[in-house]
Amino acid sequence: MVTTTDRNAVLVTEASSGGGLGLAVRGSAGSTFSTQGTFGAGERAIGQPSRNGSPDYGFDSEAAWKRAGGGDERIAVLYENRQWMEGLFRELDFRGLPYHEINLDDAAFLLDAPDDYPLVINRVSPSSYLRGHGSAIRLATGWLETLERSGKRVINGAASFKVETSKMAQHLLIRSLGLRAPKTAVFNNRGAVRSLVHRFPFPAILKPDTGGSGAYVRYVPSREYLEYLLRNEDELFGPDHVLLLQEFITPADGTIVRTEFVDGEFLFALRVRPVNTFNLCPADGCERPPAGQSEGDGEPAVDFEHYSDIPAAAVAEAREIVRTARLDVGGVEYIESSDGHRYFYDINAPSVYRPDIVEASGVDAMTKFVDFIDREYRKEQRKRAECLGAVCSGLRLAG
Repeated sequence: MVTTTDRNAVLVTEASSGGGLGLAVRGSAGSTFSTQGTFGAGERAIGQPSRNGSPDYGFDSEAAWKRAGGGDERIAVLYENRQWMEGLFRELDFRGLPYHEINLDDAAFLLDAPDDYPLVINRVSPSSYLRGHGSAIRLATGWLETLERSGKRVINGAASFKVETSKMAQHLLIRSLGLRAPKTAVFNNRGAVRSLVHRFPFPAILKPDTGGSGAYVRYVPSREYLEYLLRNEDELFGPDHVLLLQEFITPADGTIVRTEFVDGEFLFALRVRPVNTFNLCPADGCERPPAGQSEGDGEPAVDFEHYSDIPAAAVAEAREIVRTARLDVGGVEYIESSDGHRYFYDINAPSVYRPDIVEASGVDAMTKFVDFIDREYRKEQRKRAECLGAVCSGLRLAG
């Protein structure tokens, strides 16, 4: 029998060279263990260095751990833009949480036998194609479904990713909750949209169904200008060849509002003030192409400020959007219109936490994010312990 006071311990087993069953217990730093029984050849309590120097497994090799019924104990992190991952990786390193980087711009996986990670984090962005990584979106869609069908826990999994990568899906979700959203039409052919123009309010904007960082978004002040674009714009459509014509909502104060959530917890809100750009990316170094058609529209720029007195009702509505979208980590954007209404229009997962907003809000968003990752990782490790314990003929993990 093995008992431990560590609730996060993981029981692992391996057949000894003599045919007996050996045990090892993984616990966090400072855990105390008592054991009864004998370890077979090749076993050790995790936390002690193995002969090959690997700290990640309870045996002398990863293969031995997997033969015992365990899998890869690292957290898999899926992404396509490493520049946006530095903060997360620093915090994971600081916590000592093991992880495996998977850049979906250059990846392969087996549909019928996905890797056995205890936890997967999806950080692939809908704007992947702007960096020449368009295939990452399709690959992520298939991989996330494969992982979840095999029982893996995925943070920002397949359902939320489908919503995030489709403005149509976002609009329908928002309206299904009885919330306001800009009037929207969808089309995939230049001629087809002409049948709707007489029923549509202007000004409007054009945006791709799969969009990000303001790519392919155009301001359309009138029906005449839309006709001009339809006739003359060679690169009207984005890579998915589906466009939304969406009512332009004039902000009361020239700003849009973005809310940030982790595991349903509201972190903070930002007021975002764009000048001649639709790219509201909060990361430093984001390119901001001009939205206007004339030199007098000014240089593209975006200002960000902490929105400390956001209405409680706005937070509650945004939280319900996040919950319905099954979005573990991410944000929701809305516009406070001049007529006093809130119009929700965007659901966005790959948050980049600006240091100035973190300081102004007093909320360390990255710490909150990794706290959540840590909790989910420990839950999944406990599930593995219970599974292995059931295989081990009644051997019990106490605590």
